[in-house]
Amino acid sequence: MAKRNPTSGPKLFGFSLIHPLNLVLFFNIFVWALLMMEGSKGILTYFFGLNPSFVIEKKMYWQVFTYGFLHVVGGDFFSSLIHIGMNMFGLFTVGFWLCRYIGGWKFLSVYLLSQLGGGLFVLSFSYIGWKTGFVPENSIWDSYHSTTVGASGGVFGVLAAFSLMFPEARFVFPPVRAKFAPWVLIGFGFSVDAYYLLQFHSSGVMSQSFFGMMSNSGHLGGAVFGLFSLLSLQKFGGKTRTPIFVKRWERPKENQERVIVRPKNLEDPFETQVRKNRELLSQLYGISDAKEKENILSPIQAENTNLCPPGDYNPDDMFCLRCEWLQNCELRKLKKDHPGL
Repeated sequence: MAKRNPTSGPKLFGFSLIHPLNLVLFFNIFVWALLMMEGSKGILTYFFGLNPSFVIEKKMYWQVFTYGFLHVVGGDFFSSLIHIGMNMFGLFTVGFWLCRYIGGWKFLSVYLLSQLGGGLFVLSFSYIGWKTGFVPENSIWDSYHSTTVGASGGVFGVLAAFSLMFPEARFVFPPVRAKFAPWVLIGFGFSVDAYYLLQFHSSGVMSQSFFGMMSNSGHLGGAVFGLFSLLSLQKFGGKTRTPIFVKRWERPKENQERVIVRPKNLEDPFETQVRKNRELLSQLYGISDAKEKENILSPIQAENTNLCPPGDYNPDDMFCLRCEWLQNCELRKLKKDHPGL
């Protein structure tokens, strides 16, 4: 009798349609569509965009979080598409790999906490700037009386988490390693803002800058919260898989030529099994639903096996990676962690 395999259902970007990464993408696009249909009324932006003066004076506290689901609309369709398009592209680019290693729900936690952190930083920076008078009122830098929207706080949090997990990855823009990328972008944004602000205070002439329209404080808050939320999840939220990197170059000693570090012996008789097991584990780590994992593992169970004691199983151990019964141990561990299966 034929049976339906749930794992063969519709997928998007390598994940199920209800995977947290896809849910975030769908929800942001859905809200953007509502904003487009709303036109110039701005009701959603008024109630859910982050206007610090509303938060402090009108006690609309929810705006510190809800701003991250809104994006700029207005003008022609293309310009409205740019803001959400850049944010969602950045979120998917780094979020995809983060999900593969820490799982969908931990990724969602990092994203939402980063979004909250970005809102708190916008609120704090704007209030301080307004109170001190350093930021000219009703200028492009006056975020206390203006509304901040966009998912970039959450995106920068995911980027900061990515920089912690994949420090040696290289970006095309900015052309630096991942461990420097979020801080280079944030530092550049603040530098431009500081330059134009100092120019205004010295000459009284207000020059508009593209970066003056960006919420650099929100980016900083998102990155800081993203970094600490991932560190907290790694410490208190259970084990997260650590990426394995191949070091290309050894740093040469003085007066020595640079030495290329070659991969280890490719004639390892267990290489095929190790690669097969790693591919299986990579597939499982990208899935957050335990039932879906069970549906993958059950059909590939090896029969008549003599497994090691449960406590000896470690998917990072080379002995386990070389074993042709790893899928059996993984299913046993899954059922132990989820007794209801």
